[in-house]
Amino acid sequence: MKKQIIISGILGGVVMFIWAVFSLAVLRIGTKPAPRALPDQAELHAALKKRIVDVGVYACLYVSSEKEANQFPNYRDEPLYEITYSGYTHNTVPGFRSFGVLAFLFAPVVAACLLSKASDSVLARYRRRVLFVAGLGLFLAVGGDWMRALSGGQPNTQLLLATLNSLITWILVGLVIAWQVKPLPKLS
Repeated sequence: MKKQIIISGILGGVVMFIWAVFSLAVLRIGTKPAPRALPDQAELHAALKKRIVDVGVYACLYVSSEKEANQFPNYRDEPLYEITYSGYTHNTVPGFRSFGVLAFLFAPVVAACLLSKASDSVLARYRRRVLFVAGLGLFLAVGGDWMRALSGGQPNTQLLLATLNSLITWILVGLVIAWQVKPLPKLS
């Protein structure tokens, strides 16, 4: 069974990677809305570069105390801006060289392991095994993507597209994992 889990996890990771490349590069379904250019980028870039030197997430008009709030009359009616500085340049963005690439291997192996521990009624039919893995994907999408929506970081349509993309990903991964992870034969 362990061999089945590892093989199905690796195959599932290959399918997940192929779908991720296709959905991002061809279909343009991503988890974040595309950034928009500002008309005065050079000035803004120079100001941010001068002030932000440490990696992190910064906010404009964020005040942490009422004393600070008194310095900004009507600050509660001002728009909020979030600035993320990753420390990368255009030439050093890690992309698939980052730690996150392990998700293509680790997540399908974990899904295969969980499927192997499912009840006999789930394991008995291929369709149920696929639905089990797809259910794990839906759980991840709702528990992850939707929780991030609390901060209003993306429009609802983008959020629903990301959820649909996650569901399609895990259905495809489930098709592969369910093909490999089967119930153990009954001993007579």
